[in-house]
Amino acid sequence: MLKRIMPVAVVGFLVLSGIIFGGCIRKRIMCSTPEQRAEFVVKRISSSLDLSKEQVEKLNKIKDELLSRIKSRPNDREAVHKEFIGMVKSDKLDKNMVENFINKREERMKELKPLLIDKIVEFHYILTPEQRNRVVEKFDKFYHYCD
Repeated sequence: MLKRIMPVAVVGFLVLSGIIFGGCIRKRIMCSTPEQRAEFVVKRISSSLDLSKEQVEKLNKIKDELLSRIKSRPNDREAVHKEFIGMVKSDKLDKNMVENFINKREERMKELKPLLIDKIVEFHYILTPEQRNRVVEKFDKFYHYCD
């Protein structure tokens, strides 16, 4: 009897541990501040591409510039949340309401587009050809993930 229960218990424990661990990581990333998320991304990029000390410093500079630009913008997260909840709760939700909501969000993203493009190009230039190939491999793996 114990021989039958033990494998089931071990599998159950592993599944439960994976769910808890995955949830903690997801919450740590999604519920953290922009600075914490940016730091997580920099560490992840640095380790996966084996960046040199100079490259990490340049990447941190890029991160700091992006964060300063984001922080200089008004934080309307609460207002956006309330607007979205209000739309969902309303008795009548029409196409124009949703379109206006999305258009406002797109406009805010478009403000950052030129800076983001410049920083992507700047990051590209600090990478070695080998590191660029690793980036391509990662994008290719991501692209074919669901194939």
